[in-house]
Amino acid sequence: MKIDDIFDIILKNIGKDLKQVINEELSRVKKELYLNAAARYFDEVGYKEFKISDLAKELETSVGTIYNLFDSKEKLYVQYLVLKLEIFLGNLKENEGSDPLENLRVYLEYKYAKYITNEPTTTNDSYFFHKLEILNHKVVDEIYQYLTRQLRLLLPYENTNHEHLAILFKKLSDGFIVSHFSGQCSSEQIVDKTLDIFLNGAKQ
Repeated sequence: MKIDDIFDIILKNIGKDLKQVINEELSRVKKELYLNAAARYFDEVGYKEFKISDLAKELETSVGTIYNLFDSKEKLYVQYLVLKLEIFLGNLKENEGSDPLENLRVYLEYKYAKYITNEPTTTNDSYFFHKLEILNHKVVDEIYQYLTRQLRLLLPYENTNHEHLAILFKKLSDGFIVSHFSGQCSSEQIVDKTLDIFLNGAKQ
């Protein structure tokens, strides 16, 4: 039995007063299940090769059902990015300690993890970086808040705009990833190189 069939059976057997509430909850659960499946697919093939029709076959549902939940492939991809960033932020919070330099190191290690291994990755699409730049979501703000918090502790100078430094730190690490993909930067000591360049510049 398909997942859509299960949802339809449940809806047919509830009272009319609760139907809308239950329908909204089922849509939320369905959307979460479909997003998790889409995330695995994006991880495997990347944005360019991702096809809604292939995802629909895997989920045993229709293309229209997926479009009803996410509107478009682009919007589904944005939701995928949000999910990945939420996992990233959760790892940062779980491992945040009292040493701000070590916390920045952990940030970079998690951020670079997929790119500095020998395993194949599809997240080097320029589209990936583009979407990270324009994504308007609270998880992005929380990641910047995390960086700002570390930089305030690490560089407690007067008249320093730590929010600005947080943006520069993210941009620098983004640049290291792009440089790595272009063959200009090896993965060897990439975390230490990022920290050295940033901290030497920030202290000027």
